[in-house]
Amino acid sequence: MSSRTASSRRAPTKRRKSSRSSGGQGMTSWLVVLALVACSIALYDNRAVVLKELAPLLPRERITAQETQHKAKPEREKAQPAQSRPPAQTAKAPVPPADVGIAKAAFPASRPAAAVTETAGLTGENFSGKFYFCGTSGLDNCVMSGDTFWYRKTRIVLADIAAPRTEGAACQQERDRGFAAKVRLKDLLSSGRFDLETLKAEASSNAPGVMRVATRNGRSLGSILVSEGLAKPRMARQQSWCP
Repeated sequence: MSSRTASSRRAPTKRRKSSRSSGGQGMTSWLVVLALVACSIALYDNRAVVLKELAPLLPRERITAQETQHKAKPEREKAQPAQSRPPAQTAKAPVPPADVGIAKAAFPASRPAAAVTETAGLTGENFSGKFYFCGTSGLDNCVMSGDTFWYRKTRIVLADIAAPRTEGAACQQERDRGFAAKVRLKDLLSSGRFDLETLKAEASSNAPGVMRVATRNGRSLGSILVSEGLAKPRMARQQSWCP
């Protein structure tokens, strides 16, 4: 009886030791796991430094990193805006060779239109035009003085009258009357159709131009100026316009 009781008392002691040993091993494994986790966190936080230190020992990792950079470069270029890219060079179209043995057609050179300088043709009926003062419209359809005007690029001098001068006048009275004759002749020429005739015996004149008599309805326009005191007959004796 004594031996049984002793054995029964000792048995729980062994169980207690086994439970203690298993609890210690469990704590050790948890500590190891916690240590690994802490080391992993530390390595992740300092991964750049660790990789830099281990780069010489890991050539494959270095090559892989370079390949990754080269692959990422085209992606960055695609992401750039279109304006930052250099313009693409357009291919030049090939120039066709020149034809050999085919003569080019020679086109005649265009000739400038000849200026209308009618002289002998300025005789007849039904001439007309809008007249201005010479100097404002060039030398065409303009009145130069009380007895001279330009028509169809031709200077025409009235053969039957002589008007006072405006340029080179001997006095102010001659200049004023010459300007009045100039204005009156412009109005008469612009009033309607007129005829240009020649005189059988033309008076000599030092002024260059074509000597003509301008008439309307059979009446000389120069005779109208004479009747208004703005001109004198060319055949008559010329007297001074100054007092």
